[in-house]
Amino acid sequence: MTLVGTLIAALLYPGLVTALAVGLVYGLILRGRAALTLGLGAAGSREGLAALGGTLLAGLGLATLPWPLHPAGGVGAWVCGWAAFELAFLLPLLPALLAGSPPVVRAALRTAQLGTLARALLWAALSGALALHDRWTGAAMAMHVLALAAALVAFPAAVGWGPFGTEERVTPGGTAAGLAPAGIALDTWSRDVRAGALLLAVLVAGLPVGVLPPAIGLALVGVGCALGAVGLRSFTGRLPRLTLPDALHFCLVWPTALTLAATLMLALAARA
Repeated sequence: MTLVGTLIAALLYPGLVTALAVGLVYGLILRGRAALTLGLGAAGSREGLAALGGTLLAGLGLATLPWPLHPAGGVGAWVCGWAAFELAFLLPLLPALLAGSPPVVRAALRTAQLGTLARALLWAALSGALALHDRWTGAAMAMHVLALAAALVAFPAAVGWGPFGTEERVTPGGTAAGLAPAGIALDTWSRDVRAGALLLAVLVAGLPVGVLPPAIGLALVGVGCALGAVGLRSFTGRLPRLTLPDALHFCLVWPTALTLAATLMLALAARA
């Protein structure tokens, strides 16, 4: 792993620039032209710096994964991916937690509790898929399918989408309440980047990109990301906002069951 390769991986592909690009595409599919408003005028604020820090960490998290044609190899660094992504989602919540406004703090606590649980389950499922990234036969294939299913089911809660978002009737505006329009735009753009990057991470880990020709693997990830964003958009506004106990119950039932099944398949595949 050379220094040049590491820098290319962190900054260009599959790191920060890739995260920014997929965040833009993800936002355009999900929110339309509103995704083009970046709100960089708020970059110097406490909230803006936290949002930009979360964006940078999401890009670094992508660079730890075993992408096709990875400039730095990307074979073992993925164990740091969970930490990078977790910090990417938690850092932007810090200003809201320190805001001193009870509704804003409440929204941040809900987001932190639900997102942390969902992402823990998501990465628990993906860890097996990453450990056997180049094995797609027998029990290993079953494990990959279950791991991908678990991660996709946990994904909406992990990024705070739709029914897993802030309860607007209780905390209008959520963690962005009270921010100027530029601050809200920057926060929303950062959310798009982080969510798009996490979706890419799920697809790179869960799809057979390690056994396919690089061009086909990259095309498969790109198509999967677009389909994921389209699927989320098609359900936007159709599902009621869940209370925190109901959202946590959902995560503890469905993603947990699939993750446990994937773990069982991982144990069987390791014995084979």
